[in-house]
Formats: sequence, C-alpha cells, structure tokens
Amino acid sequence: MKLGIFTDDFYPFIGGIGRHIYDLYYKNSKIYCIVFSPSDKKLKNHVIIKPSFHSKLKNIATGLFFQRNAEKLIHKYQLSKLNIHCGPGGIFFLKRVSIPVIATCHHTYWQQSHYIKSQFWKRIFIPFEKKTYQLADKIICVSGDSKNILVEKYNINKNKIVVIPNGVDTKQFYPMKNIKKIPNSLFYIGRLDKRKGIDFLVKSMPDIVKKNSKKVLYIGGKGKLMRPLQKFVTKNNLTNNVKFLGFIPDNKLNEWYNKMELVIVPSIFEGFGITVIEAMAAGTPVIGSNVDGIKGILTKQFLFNYGNQTDLIKKCVQEYNVKLKEKFNINNIRVETCEEFS
Repeated sequence: MKLGIFTDDFYPFIGGIGRHIYDLYYKNSKIYCIVFSPSDKKLKNHVIIKPSFHSKLKNIATGLFFQRNAEKLIHKYQLSKLNIHCGPGGIFFLKRVSIPVIATCHHTYWQQSHYIKSQFWKRIFIPFEKKTYQLADKIICVSGDSKNILVEKYNINKNKIVVIPNGVDTKQFYPMKNIKKIPNSLFYIGRLDKRKGIDFLVKSMPDIVKKNSKKVLYIGGKGKLMRPLQKFVTKNNLTNNVKFLGFIPDNKLNEWYNKMELVIVPSIFEGFGITVIEAMAAGTPVIGSNVDGIKGILTKQFLFNYGNQTDLIKKCVQEYNVKLKEKFNINNIRVETCEEFS
C-alpha cells in the first residue's frame, strides 16, 4: 500500500497537526507514505506543493490545490489511499476521487466557533467541513469529544468513525533521574494565544502569588499575546513570579518537564492535549481545563473549570503527591496504519 498524506501543517510544525504527522509517519510508521504539504523542508518522501495565494489563504489554498490536482498526484505517485488532515488549520475534501480517502479529524470548526466567541465567524466553514466528512470513506478522530461533535452536530454516521487518541513517544519524554525539581514551579508550554488560555492563567497569577509568594510560572512558547502578557506582568509587579522562556526546542522540552513541579494546560478547548500526555510521560503532575480534548485524558482531581479563577488557583497551590503510573495510562506513540480501511 502506498499512502498519500495531504496536510497544510508539516515540519517545522505550525501546530499539533504537523507534530502529529511527523511523529506518526516519520518516526514510527512502517507504511510507505508520501506527504504533500507547503513546507519547504526537503525530507524523504515529502513532496512540496506550492498553492497560489498560500501566503494569504493558508490551508484554504492547500485545500483548493488538493481538489484541482488530486487525481494527477494519485496517478503520478501511484497512490492507493489518501489520508487528509482536517479541522481548523486542515484542508477540505469536497469532490470524490478514484481511491479511498481517510480523513483525520483533529478538531472541528464547530468547536472553534462555539467555544471561542471572537471566532464565531468561522461558522461559515462548517458546511464545507461537514461535506468533507460525508465524502470520506473512513474518519479517524484523535479524541472522543471530536467524534461526538461529528455525530451530534454534523450527523455523520458513527459507524465510519474510529477514535485513535494521540500517543506519546516515551523515548523522547520520560522521567530523568538526575534532574531536580525547581521548588514552587509552574509550567506552561504552547502558543501564546487566546485559545490556549494563557491569558487566563497569567491574569490569575496575582491571586496565586497571594496564596504562595514563592510560586513562579515559567512560560515556554511565543505568539501574539507575548507583549500584552509582558505588560500585565510588569504592571502587576510579577517579574519575579512569571518568567518568559521563549521558544523551547524539542531536545530541551523533556528537561523542562522534569524540572517543573506542576504543568498547567489552561486551554479553552483542545483537539487533543498533547502537552498533557508529554508531561505525564515525563513524570510531572498536570492540571488542565475541564474541556474537550483534555477532560478525556485527566481524572477529575486534575481538572479545573476554564474561566474559574478560584478553581484554578486552588489547583495551582495544592500539593500533588501522587504516583503517576496509578493515575494515568501512558502509551507509546500509536501509528495510524489505515490498513483496516478499505
């Protein structure tokens, strides 16, 4: 079988879709596959596609390119199946092709427009997304929450949907015996934008510090909220309690997980909380929002309600003396073979 993978996000990663594809197919898969993406990285079995107006239209341009050129690429590379990666940041599938299509749903425009009020306008994409899943021969959802949306909101036949949660590579993320925890440390890693809930977390820090003046939040990542958050920290005299680390490369991330006493994932929602399982694999307690993509991973005692500062503060200042292996189910990374789909 020769599998063709179409995606707008690939290495270097823009978001979770790119990491998902790179980890599954380049690090672990035994399937012969070819990835088609706008990334300019010259990797083995990667075909660089350059859609017109991609700089402005992003994944929409990639989707249009796919519709126009799918059959040509199928024949040129002798593909037997296609795997397209869908959801916000993904591409649409609006016209049948000559071979089976498996659509991977990372999350949905319904979730994006429903949970983030400022992005209500993204509802215009829901009919195109619904069409994508209607036409797909099979669908892989990375969480049960996304499957529920497809069934309940998009009326997709549940019998053609399979849930394959993301996994974690325990050769990359693992407890490091010689690393000591930084006392009172809190850790956030991810993009600095509204959906990730970083503003909610940082704006809760004045009250967290009132409860424990030694608490320090270490923030890894970059994004459009960097300057507003830095201004908030300065204005509220939190420079000793909030540290901006900038981008943390993959080869340093496990060390940071190991140095921290508590990892916080305060998202408005997630397709799947990859950060959650990375931290868990590193042996560090994790608390997260009780929302789609996270609530299916963490047990109740590690969840807080997004937007509820009292709830978040309580979780941030308490002690977590738990044996992680008893609380969490850590699996090695799973490979989507697509072999079961015909």
